[in-house]
Amino acid sequence: MYVFICNLAIVDLLITTIVIPKTLANLMFNLNTISFSACFIQSFAYLHGTTVQLHILAAMCYDRVIAVCNPLQYVTVMSNKLVITLLALSWTVALVFPLFIMCFALQLSFCGPNKIPNCYCGHASLIKMSCTDYTVNSVLGLVFGLGLLILHTIIFIISYGKIIAAVLKIKSTAGHMKAFSTCGAHLFVVITTLLSAAFVYVTSRIPSFSMDARLMVATVQNLLCPVINPIIYSLMTKEIIESIKKVIQKNIIKHFQE
Repeated sequence: MYVFICNLAIVDLLITTIVIPKTLANLMFNLNTISFSACFIQSFAYLHGTTVQLHILAAMCYDRVIAVCNPLQYVTVMSNKLVITLLALSWTVALVFPLFIMCFALQLSFCGPNKIPNCYCGHASLIKMSCTDYTVNSVLGLVFGLGLLILHTIIFIISYGKIIAAVLKIKSTAGHMKAFSTCGAHLFVVITTLLSAAFVYVTSRIPSFSMDARLMVATVQNLLCPVINPIIYSLMTKEIIESIKKVIQKNIIKHFQE
């Protein structure tokens, strides 16, 4: 579980590093230019990072299902080899579709407006700068984004359906609390990730939403998950809380000894 959390933290750091520095430079110092190649690289890296994030959360679903439904087999099933395989697949498979749609975007001719109405180079904003027909690119982006969200939503629903069914068979309150502590952090992260992504995806395609509102929603979404995820896992994971308590107690004892 902690290996998955570590990789999730790396993804959050990756997405933050891709988007936030350029956004701050734009808002604070009016450094609102970016090269053509850097814009494509940023768009690809962002798509890859968000896709990896969903894949890792899906892999964590399987981990939580085994932990709750088959706790005695957890150590055997979730071996180091399986965990490494799941993570390797999460990072590598996530390269396929972003690479495909970005290569397709490179086939467009960019001789039109060179202004992106966003704080970072998103795929939808990028292809709109083309002076040729980008309908196919737009459809590909729509299919990729919606397909990814729907697929992972189905995975999450099926996984937590199994977990809920297993928890309902437990008669003791202590068993229910243990199951909640096992899955609570992951469930909160899944909900915030899916809802924020879906909200941004829908609002970006509603004409009545002003450009300022879309920019605000996109910026909040890119900040929300990286900020909330560490807090959720820190407050809802017993071992992390115990580690934090030990560090605080050690520092207090050290302070008084001095």
